Amino acid sequence: MQIQYLKPLSESWQHTKRMLFQPFDLGKWLVIGFTAWLAGLFRGGGGEVNRSVKGPADVHLAVDEAARGVSRAVHRLLESPFTGTLIVLAVVALILIVLALLWVSSRAKFMFLDNVANDRAAVVEPWKRLRRLGDSLFLWRLCFGLASLVLVLLIVGGTVASLVLVAAGKSLDPGSLLVVVLAAMIILALSVVILFVVIWVENFVVPIMYRFNLGVLAAWSQFWRWLRVYPAAFIVYGLFVILLAICFGLTVVLFGLMTCCIGLILIALPYVGTVLLLPVWVTYRSLGPRFLEQLSPEFGIFPAPLIEADAAVEEAPTEE
Repeated sequence: MQIQYLKPLSESWQHTKRMLFQPFDLGKWLVIGFTAWLAGLFRGGGGEVNRSVKGPADVHLAVDEAARGVSRAVHRLLESPFTGTLIVLAVVALILIVLALLWVSSRAKFMFLDNVANDRAAVVEPWKRLRRLGDSLFLWRLCFGLASLVLVLLIVGGTVASLVLVAAGKSLDPGSLLVVVLAAMIILALSVVILFVVIWVENFVVPIMYRFNLGVLAAWSQFWRWLRVYPAAFIVYGLFVILLAICFGLTVVLFGLMTCCIGLILIALPYVGTVLLLPVWVTYRSLGPRFLEQLSPEFGIFPAPLIEADAAVEEAPTEE
């Protein structure tokens, strides 16, 4: 089987043009953009570390400052129980907000996919109809996110503990440097794995759940059968998506510079930016299902309706 990458992209763009521009309907854009915005609530984010560490003295100083800062914070909390209570309540509220956003975005992913697949603009009806799929995806994303966070914290915690012990002796020996390098490599490898899992879930697992009305674990099992047969194809697809994301980011930056940053401000606005970039998100939402159609026509969702789980593909994938 000859697996292509540009053809699904071209087909996705053609579908986007028919859906959004033939004819152009502002009301349709606003409704579909709303579901796309909800689906992408956890998209983006990041930060930078501005302070550089140049040597053992800097490491020792940084650890020393961090230890004093933690000690002062603990003493202040103990001296002011009211402040401590407010902090605990704020943390609980933040956790609840994050969980709520994760739950809404999980269901909205199917709402957005449903609108794209059927070339329509609806909110209430797919919100109710696809709630079981959304709840299943929410639980999986929550467990996967917590597991990833725990792994990263364990690695970072072990590395920091090693640095603390080293800083206590005010010297960096080769063994300690090796620990730091290994930890950095493990974190990098783990980040790559997490990134590919997120891409595969967004592009393949979610469409399979929608197509066959399956829970997330059953959809993963369905996808895994094809991943074992064509691992290189799915890895290349992930790299292809990352390349598209980089090109898209550079284009947005260039557009912002050409408009004296006015374009960047508009794109950064919640919901407004999603509506302005809706052709990009519709094309991306169509790309995964179009790619799957190469493997089997049973994966087609344009404009196939939702079908029951017992109608899922039963034929095991084989290499041609």
